[in-house]
Amino acid sequence: MQDEEGLTAVIEFLSAFVLFLIVLTAFLSLAGLQMGSNLPQTDRIDEYSIQGLQILTGESGWFVPHDEFDVRDLANSTRDWHTFNASVLITGDLRPGLAGASGELDQVRVNGLNNITEDQFVRGLGLPDWASVNLTLTVVESSNSSRVGTQLFQDGANRRAGDFSATSSRLLLLGDEIVQVTLEVHDAGRTSSHLRVTEFMADPASGTEWVEVENPDGFAVNMSGWSLRRDSDNGVSSLIGDGALGGGDVMLCSGRPSLQPNLGADLVFDLGASGVLGRGAIDGLEFSQDGIKLTWTMPGSLYTVTVQHIQWDPSWDIDEDESYTWAGGDWSQAANWTVTIDGTPGSH
Repeated sequence: MQDEEGLTAVIEFLSAFVLFLIVLTAFLSLAGLQMGSNLPQTDRIDEYSIQGLQILTGESGWFVPHDEFDVRDLANSTRDWHTFNASVLITGDLRPGLAGASGELDQVRVNGLNNITEDQFVRGLGLPDWASVNLTLTVVESSNSSRVGTQLFQDGANRRAGDFSATSSRLLLLGDEIVQVTLEVHDAGRTSSHLRVTEFMADPASGTEWVEVENPDGFAVNMSGWSLRRDSDNGVSSLIGDGALGGGDVMLCSGRPSLQPNLGADLVFDLGASGVLGRGAIDGLEFSQDGIKLTWTMPGSLYTVTVQHIQWDPSWDIDEDESYTWAGGDWSQAANWTVTIDGTPGSH
């Protein structure tokens, strides 16, 4: 009798325990569903990453220019978006696409990535304004083993800058090589690009003062919001100009462009009228002691970032017709600048 009662108790305990497990499993499943609905950003970013990569690698893209009234000029729309420079592309609507006729990557379109700003790239792929991206094209297979690992393009935001990110990749043919295209989408805001002064002349014997600025990034840079300021005369400053500077391209800021030697700069801007740079007998920069500050102001705000500040003093011993070319390292140290006569303004 006692054995039967004990067995019954065990069965009842096991039944109760199984019921408890069922209830617990249901609760955890419900909690998981509830958590998922509270974090829609993760799912959305995954979808944006997949969708963006499909557009980028599955289409050839297009460009629709705007007319003088900022209206879309559909009659002059074209799929040959890659034939336009950065300053033209920012004046219209762009859909970036890298696919060739047979679905493989098109080399000229890959090259054209350098003329697209990150803002354009994000909008063109249908991504939301709050999104930032990172794009990498890497050779993973080639008959030339030294080419494996070569990055054909790399630029964009760091995933650590945001709370959520997603990555999508595809392998595609480019000629006789296989290239991995990787697109990251983040919920981080976009920051200023890394424009930098690479050469300047502060004391020309004749002609004009000039400052050379390079875009070392992959994406193009919209020049809106970029300024050049000199330290002397209470910091005379000027917006650099309109247009966009392509990835890897160089621009010249000049005291008088009509007198400016140019060895291949993609853009030339006049900063003589504002008084930032001098020309002829009119000095702007003080060659003995002065400074150049490159700044960027976020569109729609008063928030300004100092990207680079180069200052020199009498110890630099700047002389007539000497240009200073940055050799890398701390740009506040004269030892990190190479001195040449006449210089190489606009040279890539």
